[in-house]
Amino acid sequence: MASRTSPVDATPAPAAWGLPAWLLSAVLHGLLFITAVFCLRFAPRGVAPEADRPASIVLVNTSAGEVEYFSEEEANDSESAAAAAAAQAFTAASAGSPLPAVEEAPLEMAGLLPSAGELQGGFGDLADALPDASDLTSDGKDGRRPLVGAGAQTRTQVFGLQGEGSKFVYVFDRSGSMEGYGGRPIAAAKAELAASLGPLESTHQFQIIFYNERPTVLNPLGAAQPRLMYGNERDKTLAIDFIRRISAAGGTEHVRPLQLALGMAPDVIFFLTDAEEPRLSDDELAQVRRWNRGESVINTIEFGAGPFDGENNFLVKLAKQNSGQHIYIDVSKLPAVR
Repeated sequence: MASRTSPVDATPAPAAWGLPAWLLSAVLHGLLFITAVFCLRFAPRGVAPEADRPASIVLVNTSAGEVEYFSEEEANDSESAAAAAAAQAFTAASAGSPLPAVEEAPLEMAGLLPSAGELQGGFGDLADALPDASDLTSDGKDGRRPLVGAGAQTRTQVFGLQGEGSKFVYVFDRSGSMEGYGGRPIAAAKAELAASLGPLESTHQFQIIFYNERPTVLNPLGAAQPRLMYGNERDKTLAIDFIRRISAAGGTEHVRPLQLALGMAPDVIFFLTDAEEPRLSDDELAQVRRWNRGESVINTIEFGAGPFDGENNFLVKLAKQNSGQHIYIDVSKLPAVR
C-alpha cells in the first residue's frame, strides 16, 4: 500500500531586520556631536574662569580725613625700616647720654643746680630738727630702684595739708624774705619738708624744687632733665643733704618752678611761699591750669605775718582751680630756731 507524504515547504524564511554596525556607530557619534554643539551654543557668556590669587592683608590708615592703604608687603617693609631705624637710634643713644637733650626739655635746665654761694654747709641747731634718711625709710629696704609703676598710693602732709598718691613734688620758696623773723620761716619749711618724706617708701617717687628768681632742683646726677627720685634710703639721704644745704636769698618768680613741677606729672604738688608780690595774674593762673590739665592736685601753703585776712588771693585761687587746699601759717608764731 502506497503511503502519501505531505510536500515540504521549500520557501526560505525571511532574514531578521537590522542595520550594519558601521552605520549604527556613525549615527550615535553624530547625535553626540549635535548635542555638544547645542550645549556650547547656549552656554552663558561673559564668565571667565577666575585664576587663583594669593591672599594678602591690607592695612588701612585714616589721618586728617585721608585714608591710606598699606599692603602686607608694604607693612613688612615699613616694619623692617622702623626696626633698622630703632637699632640705629639705640646705637647712637648708647654712645652718648640716654637722657633727652637740653633743647628737648620744656624749660631751660642750665643753672638749676645751686651754686656754691647759694648753699651752706649747715644751719647750726637746725640740723638736729631734720631727720636722717634712716629715720624716714619705713620699709628698711636698700637703695635699689623698684619697677616703675609698682608703688601703691600713700598719704603725706605739709603743715597739716594732706596729699594722697604715689608721686609728690615739693615747690618751696627760698627767697630772701624767708630768712626774716630770725630765720624761722625757712627753718620751719625745711623741717616740714623733711618730715613729709617719712611716709614715702621705695616704690613712691618725689622731687624737691626750691626757688627764688630761678628754680633749684634736687638733681644729684646732673641730668639735663631732672627726674623724680624714689623713696628709698639712698634717695632720701640725697634729699636730706640737699634740704640742709639750701639757704634763703634773692627775689621771687613763681611760674617757672610750677611749670617744671607740672612737667613731672605728679599726683600732688605742695607749693609754699611767703610772697605777696609778685602775685600770679589771672592769665598766669589760667596758664597753670592748661599745663596741669586737671592731672595734679596743687596744695598751697601761705606764710604771712599776723592773722589771715581772708582775702581770696592768688594762692587761694591756685589751690581751688587745681583741686587742692590752702592753708595760712602765721610766721610770727613759728618756733624760734635753736
